[in-house]
Amino acid sequence: MGRSGRMGRDGRDRQRMGWSRRVRGAATHGWGVVFALLLGSGVAPLSAQTEARTVLGRALELMGGEERLRDVRTVRFDMRTQWQRTGFRGLPATDRPSFEDHVDVRDYAIPAWRNTRIFARGNVVNVIRDSVGTTDFGNGLQPQNVAYVDERRELFTYTPDRLLLALADAPDLRLGADTTLAGEPHRRLRATLAERFDAEVFIQAASGAPTYLRFTAGHPNDYGLVPWGPMEVGVWYAGWRDFDGLAIPTQWDVERMGVPYKRMTVRDAAFGVDLEPDSFAVSDEMRARFLAEGTVPMHESRPIQPYETSDDGLVAGGGFGFPSGAVPTSEGWVLVGAGQAAFNFRQALPALESAGAGPVAHVLATTASTGDGGVVAAAGRDLPIWTSPAAEPFVRRMLAAGQVRGDVRVVTRLTALGTGASRLLLVPFGLPDTPGSLLAFHPESGWLWAPDAEDALDIRLALEAARTQGWAPVSLGTRRSFRTEVPGG
Repeated sequence: MGRSGRMGRDGRDRQRMGWSRRVRGAATHGWGVVFALLLGSGVAPLSAQTEARTVLGRALELMGGEERLRDVRTVRFDMRTQWQRTGFRGLPATDRPSFEDHVDVRDYAIPAWRNTRIFARGNVVNVIRDSVGTTDFGNGLQPQNVAYVDERRELFTYTPDRLLLALADAPDLRLGADTTLAGEPHRRLRATLAERFDAEVFIQAASGAPTYLRFTAGHPNDYGLVPWGPMEVGVWYAGWRDFDGLAIPTQWDVERMGVPYKRMTVRDAAFGVDLEPDSFAVSDEMRARFLAEGTVPMHESRPIQPYETSDDGLVAGGGFGFPSGAVPTSEGWVLVGAGQAAFNFRQALPALESAGAGPVAHVLATTASTGDGGVVAAAGRDLPIWTSPAAEPFVRRMLAAGQVRGDVRVVTRLTALGTGASRLLLVPFGLPDTPGSLLAFHPESGWLWAPDAEDALDIRLALEAARTQGWAPVSLGTRRSFRTEVPGG
């Protein structure tokens, strides 16, 4: 599973097989039948429950004791998050990190979360109280999206001190098979956390410290995560420090789908802090606005914008989350981008037809990122999905999340969609940070598509590669803009 492959599927299968053999062996004893029946019913035998509580009790004592942890109602974390771009190349230095300082204040009893994100141009304050959220970008309060309510639930679950208490409160706490991580023996605890996450927690046999948490969860309201569907989530814990008798790991590395997602570093922590009375204030008016405006998933939160046809026949528009345009060919229209989710794809088709772009014959899903979740809907219409070697792992994982196969066609050589003057040419193209990308060129309009070009260097390389093909681009499309004029084009 993770980037090091320390717990591969084969290893887990061997562990399960070993556990099954032990169960069958126990059935030869007088109590074995009862033991096996208890396992089949999902209720762990008393001795296994007792041992699980012993393993958990040792971890709780390491962190300061269960009583002390339960006494903590409020906490302030001063943090730095390193956001890591999701990728599947297997190289450790391709995550293109960005960094964010933030002050994370919580009241676990409400429950409430105030996260102040610190940026050079000003702070952004998100307040999530029970099931509603607000945000302030510096221009006054407004409703936050329900995706942040989901995030608060997940965050409060995997925060290490709350994780152990959630294990202690789980009625189905049980032992899993012992294993090793990076060569170190670990005990395994399993339980349903916060009544929603079926989780495994790996505890160091030597020290009693939790090392790793694994569970499956989807984020259907989150713009960037919705294409993945229910996914495996992992959290690694390291950097243990003592804060006035409470010990916690200060580095939380979050993985999604087995690859890095973000690293959260606690720079300082204060437990049991006094907070301002209005730290988590949400007025009745704001609560009503949230219920009216904030409960729609992010990718559905903005209406589709009209598509418009330019003088050279290209169609562009859609706006936030929708396919960015379409290109005419002799075989029909080629949709540029599949949209963030199936919803966006389905909304785009009638809007494109209103602008004269239809029917759609091909779909380009060529961006090496999470931006083409609409391939699930494209596959449902049996449309060919053209992609690049760099984008193919993303497309296939999105299709798997939607439980569809799809007609995926990977561009590995010069390919033409359409014939004569009305065609779209696709060719492999490599960027320093995105080898295995592609270029698309529409000779009829002179439009060049470079989906993975992000800065001036990328654009220069794309234009040079196009001219090497004998193409004469007059306009350029990237993920950020469907069409900009090429100087001297």
